[in-house]
Amino acid sequence: MCFIVTGCKYVAQMYPKQFALVVHPCAVGLILAGTVFFTSVEMFYVVPLIVGTEGLLYKIAWLVTIFIVFNLLGNMLACYRTDSSVENLPIDRQVPTPEEEHLWHHCDYCQVLRPPRSWHCKLCKSCILRRDHHCIFTATCIGHNNYRYFFWFLVYMMIGTFLSLATHLILFIINEDMRKNYFLFYLVRLDFTYLQKIYEFGFQFNCINLILVLNVYSFIFPLIMLGYQIRTIYLNTTFYTATSDLKYNQGPRKNFKTLMGKRGLWTFFSPVIRSPLLHDGTQWETKYLDINNC
Repeated sequence: MCFIVTGCKYVAQMYPKQFALVVHPCAVGLILAGTVFFTSVEMFYVVPLIVGTEGLLYKIAWLVTIFIVFNLLGNMLACYRTDSSVENLPIDRQVPTPEEEHLWHHCDYCQVLRPPRSWHCKLCKSCILRRDHHCIFTATCIGHNNYRYFFWFLVYMMIGTFLSLATHLILFIINEDMRKNYFLFYLVRLDFTYLQKIYEFGFQFNCINLILVLNVYSFIFPLIMLGYQIRTIYLNTTFYTATSDLKYNQGPRKNFKTLMGKRGLWTFFSPVIRSPLLHDGTQWETKYLDINNC
């Protein structure tokens, strides 16, 4: 994971324009294609083998799926469309007041003073308020204004891929005919003779196991990223300052509301729920100073 992040960061810094032109469409397309693919496999193949297609459970499964996909793609779109750049601030808030000026820092790229916790992004070509990192899967920087959407985007990606894995496990347990199509069946039995005759297994065996492997990787990635972000919320840090800048930590509850807005956990249910942030991202309360002095 660290190797991938470091590699992407290096290439993005060296070739920002080419990186954005190539990597952003590929990464966004991967999310869209993966969502359509796993949704189709689960709802038209795996789930019908578990509960059928006529009963109430299948209808409930569709409602849950629609809810997850709506929040996954909705938060992804809202993250992209929500501007966290300093330039999005009112003109009078883009310059410090005399008492705040010593807390702002100079941006070598923009050649102006910028608020605390804002940093320049070469890909976005602007300074981002409380910049966390640049996300290739939403094709934008994650900052003060759109962090909420990014966090729930990760949460719903993890929920969706977890439920997809869970349906495979349930199918493996309850459907004796399908069980032998999973290599898990042979691993659990410590029966490795199937490796000698794997070419004899049909198209269904190869497809279902490939899907399962892809599902495992699709689950692990958001799970790891979510681990980073839970720590970020808990300590009110950022992806790149996870352990080096703890002075903004005001406790888990206040940190959560600072990043998610006044409605807090209600934002889990939909990206369209309005949740005003506590401030505009230029003034940050610390353990040592009040908000008017930091």
